[in-house]
Amino acid sequence: MIARFAATFAYLTVFLSILSSEYLAKMRKISGLPFLKAHHILARTVVLLILIHPLSLALEAQDFRIFLPVFYPIEMFLALGGRTAFYLFLLAAGIALYRRKYKNWKNVHYLNYLAFLLVSAHALLIGSDFRLDIIRMLVFVMAVVVIWIFIHKRAGAKTKPRKNENSV
Repeated sequence: MIARFAATFAYLTVFLSILSSEYLAKMRKISGLPFLKAHHILARTVVLLILIHPLSLALEAQDFRIFLPVFYPIEMFLALGGRTAFYLFLLAAGIALYRRKYKNWKNVHYLNYLAFLLVSAHALLIGSDFRLDIIRMLVFVMAVVVIWIFIHKRAGAKTKPRKNENSV
């Protein structure tokens, strides 16, 4: 029961975190906090929940192989995509902690989008709380929104005018 709660709420919180990065002003208005503070609260919650989910399953089954990603066959990779996503989320969160040291930290942080899609596949294929058609449609819509946000952010990053270092 703890694993299911952690998984479902981690999924929703990751979605909110990604969504908040697209709507900075609205996030500030809703939360009453500066964007980064609100975003980091969501991110810390996600990390805690994604640690609880597999850990509680591993303890219940007394099998820690749950932490080992499976890459082949593709059906198993997608069904157990949460395993790979676990490491992608941790890597993306970890690099954000050191964003001042790494100029291109955002490129690694974008792994959150891929991880969300892997978790979506994982939830749809083996998630016990994702069996209802309405929930499955919601997951599909959320995945499409995340893909749109990723494309919008990447396209926006390439078309933003750069400051001319020579201009005063």
